[in-house]
Amino acid sequence: MQDPPIVSAGAWPEPPALPEPIAAVPVAVPPPVPHRFAFDGSAGEYFRIWIVNLALSLVTLGVYSAWAKVRTQRYFYGNTRLDGVPFEYLARPLPILAGRIVAVALFVGYVLAGQLSLWLQIGLALLITLLTPWLLVRGAAFRARYSSWRGLRFRFVPDYGQAYVRYLWLGIPLVLTLGLLYPYVKARQKAFLVEHHRYGGQAFGFEATAGHFYPPYLIAWAVMTVWVFVGTALLTAAAVALHRPGAEPPTALVFGWMAAFYGGYFAIWAFLAAAIGNLVYNHTTIGPHRFESRLQGSRLLWIYAGNTVAVLASAGLLIPWARIRLARYRAERLAVLAAGSLAAFGAEHGEDVDATAAEIDSLFDIDVGL
Repeated sequence: MQDPPIVSAGAWPEPPALPEPIAAVPVAVPPPVPHRFAFDGSAGEYFRIWIVNLALSLVTLGVYSAWAKVRTQRYFYGNTRLDGVPFEYLARPLPILAGRIVAVALFVGYVLAGQLSLWLQIGLALLITLLTPWLLVRGAAFRARYSSWRGLRFRFVPDYGQAYVRYLWLGIPLVLTLGLLYPYVKARQKAFLVEHHRYGGQAFGFEATAGHFYPPYLIAWAVMTVWVFVGTALLTAAAVALHRPGAEPPTALVFGWMAAFYGGYFAIWAFLAAAIGNLVYNHTTIGPHRFESRLQGSRLLWIYAGNTVAVLASAGLLIPWARIRLARYRAERLAVLAAGSLAAFGAEHGEDVDATAAEIDSLFDIDVGL
């Protein structure tokens, strides 16, 4: 019989070798599926709506303008589609009319105050300034509440404290820095508007920082500075060359410089609008989905310039064509990069919001859009 192996004191036999671990197989994440927006309205259809709206608004001294706005919004919403589904505008004319009456009364009071007392007008202007953040929140809430897609309404969550910080108090350091803080302020305002919107129980997110806003604004400021400097130098040289003692500079030269100045500003503004539009949408999310915007500054400039010339040459009759042209371009350059089904949104309750603030901030041209 064979003797067992002798094991020295304190020593243990080596355990059998373990099998090699199985490498984890990475789970493939499907790439997001782009769903492009589409706008299928036509200039002919909208012209019929626009001309009737204009005529009835004039005949009724502006009373019909509330109904005109609803018809226009419903046309543009209904002809804007995402994933083949149109958007809906659900507001009613009467609340909008009530809001417009208040807005017009406030505006008329501001104008008349200037005829009575400068201090009264300044006081009313300060009141409007103090009301601006509140008006902005209520206006955004109204527009979101009466906008829907797939039967679900959008919602804007009010936050008046942050609205006053970003739209009023940040104006103090903005002035003290001579406007250098403008991109930072703009980034904070855009973030406020995006992040307080909801759809289907999910919040919109905004990933851009002030650092993303500075390059487009700095480039625009630099180009505009160079443009003004070169234009002024050329105007001065031409004025010296053509100047005769006792004579004023030629009128054509002055108007030529003004046309070049405003033309340059118009071009820079178009490129900046495209850059900021892309920046905002490309950093906006909702749940797992993202947005993608591909506006081109050159194309946007061509559309704006063509629309301006067409509207002026037609005495305003081509306004419908211009609006349809711009809406179609903006829609076709925007998409949702869906990481899943776009139909997987739940309903969310939202309270009714009056239209007064929305109409007031529209009248005073307050920026409330993406």
